[in-house]
Amino acid sequence: MEEWLDKHTRYIAFWLSVHYYEARWLEGENELTEKQKGTNFENVIRMYYERLSLIVPCMVMTFYMLPKQFEIWDGIKKGYLYNTIDLLIVDEAGQVSTEIAACSFALAKKAIVVGDEYQISPVWGIETALDKSLAIQEGIIKDEKEFDILEKNGITASTSNVMKVACKSCKYKKYGEKGLFLSEHRRCFDDIIKYCNDLVYKGKLNPLRGNKREDKRQDLFPKMGYKKIESLHSQKVGTSRSNVTEALGIANWIKANYDKIFEYYKEVKPNNVIGIITPFKAQSATIKNVLKQILPNEIRERITVGTIHVLQGGERKIIIMSTTYGKDEGCFFIDNNKSLMNVAVSRAEDSFLVFGNIECLKDEVTCPSGLLKHCIKDNKIE
Repeated sequence: MEEWLDKHTRYIAFWLSVHYYEARWLEGENELTEKQKGTNFENVIRMYYERLSLIVPCMVMTFYMLPKQFEIWDGIKKGYLYNTIDLLIVDEAGQVSTEIAACSFALAKKAIVVGDEYQISPVWGIETALDKSLAIQEGIIKDEKEFDILEKNGITASTSNVMKVACKSCKYKKYGEKGLFLSEHRRCFDDIIKYCNDLVYKGKLNPLRGNKREDKRQDLFPKMGYKKIESLHSQKVGTSRSNVTEALGIANWIKANYDKIFEYYKEVKPNNVIGIITPFKAQSATIKNVLKQILPNEIRERITVGTIHVLQGGERKIIIMSTTYGKDEGCFFIDNNKSLMNVAVSRAEDSFLVFGNIECLKDEVTCPSGLLKHCIKDNKIE
């Protein structure tokens, strides 16, 4: 019945409502006079948004822009249209720092917060020591010991995000935790998302794509695999790292295989086929420079290259990850942040391929690099 309603009654009702509000806009409802245009008195701004909502019921903007759009002036001082937005929808909330977003919630009647605590954390502009000092100074806590309570509830400006606060505030519970956990996963092959499920989601994800292609063809590459590139050391570049040997290995491998890859994925938009990611900004720049030297422009332009952050929220058929670290260097940056590897692996729809010396990865499956090594060690590619 629900499916039938969506295709018939609700479909017709939707278009009737669209045209109804368009007609009200055409008739000039809440139209501003020439004198009112350009001013931001409360009555003018309210009329403006009520008129705008007749044809544009949903507006999209960043948290940096939102307060400015609801700013008013009473002739003496500046204020805001509090409690005006009917529904504030926050997307990718795990990437938003609390102090940036908090004020915007005062402008809304209701909010839906969508995101993942295990995605890449926001860039915090306040150090923990300063955050503690300000909390004590403003009387929020009495001493440093109470700061742990703020961290537990996600209400800090140095270690939290909007998604964490929302989960703590939500009345709904699933799997013993607050918030509605969307457990169905359809993007990646099951063998790929299993890594993320074991790493951070405690088995709560329900993979629904399976391990076989929809068109029944054989896989082009392993779902989780690696190509070993011998290098003992990477090069320090300020606080970052680069590895020219790895960059050359990736570029030459793509050059040797791109005809086969793009023929296999000929039904896919070219820019959605290959993504190359790395934990380090300097390595990203190195890979781009090497690709420029080795690959023709028409191929290079199809490939996305960047740090893991670049593909947050994105996806590619094949993800190539440059570990950058040499054999004897370990992999501190990879193991220091589970969210980083969760995002990296879950960008790959069909294949996640590690390029580098996998001896830099640890052996213990309890850490991100060790679990990755366990998943790829039997799937070497040439």
